[in-house]
Amino acid sequence: MAIGEPVADDSSGPPTEKARATRAALIRSAGEFFVDEGYGAVSVRDLARRMQLTSGAIYGHFRSKADLLVAAIRERIESDLEAPYAGRSLGLVDHLTAQARTYRARAGMRALLVEGAAAARVDPDVRRQLREAHSAKLAEWRSIYNALQADGEIAADVDVDAMLDLVWAVELGVGVLEALDADLPKPGRWAQTMRRVMQSFAEPGEAA
Repeated sequence: MAIGEPVADDSSGPPTEKARATRAALIRSAGEFFVDEGYGAVSVRDLARRMQLTSGAIYGHFRSKADLLVAAIRERIESDLEAPYAGRSLGLVDHLTAQARTYRARAGMRALLVEGAAAARVDPDVRRQLREAHSAKLAEWRSIYNALQADGEIAADVDVDAMLDLVWAVELGVGVLEALDADLPKPGRWAQTMRRVMQSFAEPGEAA
């Protein structure tokens, strides 16, 4: 079973529309609650009270709070980082520039990722699940970057793995700076800087 899938016995059949809607609402509400109060400060009982459910109803969808955290992180990456650009025919430089210009809209996603990283330091279950989800997402993005390199959008001498790690580290790093309430550049300046960095990956460079 994939991380974040609903818990059900083999005889229960596929989830109903109501069950899917309840699960989606749980994921969204839990993600918002974890961002507002901190993952460690929120219990399943707290979440149940917030949603006017029983703890048992939540455990009917998720094995643990860690499952719920990872599902919430996956949902926010898809809804905040990927969905706004789905179907748009942008080149890599334009795509990442557009994302940089709207970086403020992803503050909640980054805050949730910071909560997940902090929890992973002390909770082996969170660490294992988040590492697996993170590896799967990077593998998905890596296949896209490899295809772009094959099409010539990324220079042949660029290490795609290192490039991807850099792009993702920038997004995560902004979340850390936001947690510190650091001053960050205006979106236009951030986008301009990202464009210049990304353009360098389209040009062959000198060996280090």
